[in-house]
Amino acid sequence: MTDVGTAQATARPPARARTNAGRPALVAAALAGLLIINLAIYAVGRALGGAFTYPQNGTTTQVDWVSITFMSLVPLGFGLTLVAVLSRKWPKVIPIARVVAPVLAVATIAVMTIPAGFDTTSTVALSAMHLTIIPAALLALRGLPHRRRGSTRHTPPN
Repeated sequence: MTDVGTAQATARPPARARTNAGRPALVAAALAGLLIINLAIYAVGRALGGAFTYPQNGTTTQVDWVSITFMSLVPLGFGLTLVAVLSRKWPKVIPIARVVAPVLAVATIAVMTIPAGFDTTSTVALSAMHLTIIPAALLALRGLPHRRRGSTRHTPPN
């Protein structure tokens, strides 16, 4: 005879069904987290005396919170959208994006931020903002659907 209480206590919990419902939320959370962290870095940089200005065409241009928002969300959003679309036909684009996203984040520091002529505080803060895209991108890429090895779609017979 089996004790019902013991059987219930040792039984495994039912397996949760895997759905795609959490994936858009994960991507949205990565974008929101990126923006919050970058705006916080901007605020700290300003508090430490960073002017966030650079010379352009004989005038001085300032990087403000709107620019930070735009330059934080658009590249990551565009990249994730591109990977999401391509991964439907070419799932191997996701692991490639896991390498390309960090490389681009670091490369844009050398190509955009350093040559722009910001003061040191602004350069450090903006460089840190470029680096925050790395964990945000990697987290969001984990949320994109991907096919498992050996899995195929099966359509049941009529």
